[in-house]
Amino acid sequence: MEQRNGRISKILGLIIITFIVFNLVPVPTQHYVIEPGIAQELSPIITVEDGSKGPGRGDFMLTAVSSRRATFWDVIYITFRRPKGVELESRAEHLPPEIDIEQYMEIMQKHMEDSKLKAQAVAFQKAGYQIEITKRGAKIDEVLKTGSAAEFLKKGDLIVSIDEEVVEDDAAAVRLIRKHQIGEEVSITVKRDEQRINYRLKTVEISNNPGKASIGVSIYTDIAYKFPREVSFHTENIAGSSAGAMFVLEIYNQLLPEDITKERRIAGTGTVDLEGNVGAIDGVGQKVMSAESSNADLFLVPLDNYEEAKEYVTWLKLVPIETIDQALHYLANN
Repeated sequence: MEQRNGRISKILGLIIITFIVFNLVPVPTQHYVIEPGIAQELSPIITVEDGSKGPGRGDFMLTAVSSRRATFWDVIYITFRRPKGVELESRAEHLPPEIDIEQYMEIMQKHMEDSKLKAQAVAFQKAGYQIEITKRGAKIDEVLKTGSAAEFLKKGDLIVSIDEEVVEDDAAAVRLIRKHQIGEEVSITVKRDEQRINYRLKTVEISNNPGKASIGVSIYTDIAYKFPREVSFHTENIAGSSAGAMFVLEIYNQLLPEDITKERRIAGTGTVDLEGNVGAIDGVGQKVMSAESSNADLFLVPLDNYEEAKEYVTWLKLVPIETIDQALHYLANN
């Protein structure tokens, strides 16, 4: 009788374990898995009108991080095994406050479009072309419900002045707002449907920027460009601004008759601004690992990410840069 009860207990135990494995494990959690993504050659996805492309040339490569919702099994595996380059992020760390994943991807796609335009501007200028750039202000992309702007400002509003000082770009808007102490009032002028509207808003603290004054909006610089040649991109599955520096180098390379890669596979990452400065990014370790798995010859890394990148590299040559000019100088002399 005891043996029979023991067998029944074992069977019930197996049923419970099977139920857990096939039902509990696939359930998404409130975490995201961050891991190495792709290292993508840029010449197939960027085409400059009348540009230089073809066999015998090397490759510039963007690198990306892969992000997906973590399952219960992912949380257990990553927590206990700690695989290199694979991390867990809570939803609060992964997404801005009050933004769902669809809104977040829309914002990141806008960052990508902005990065493409800045990259074209820098590449054409470095190649000796004249371009026209007009900064029109800081455009509101999202309005947070918990911010002081929630009842007044709207998505699509263009911030043209703060405290009666003209705002040309998003950096100026952030700087002027953060001159205030949290709780102080700030004067905001926006352009909406060709009408200028003035508001006085109290600055607040937003959870993902503690200690810094905010009005609770996500903004980007609204810029008009006029380029001498057309540049087409096919980056449908890639978002964000971290490929900006590599976009510059690929476009610049196509504008020249010679191949500045010298037949090498050159991966890298980094944002770029209109002055050609290369900025820090997130996920540099995963991007280094992506580059190594794709047999890159060297990796151009923002100087501010260099120390972290060294922790993940095994054989790849790391080249720290702060500007596009530094990248071009290195490629010309090495």
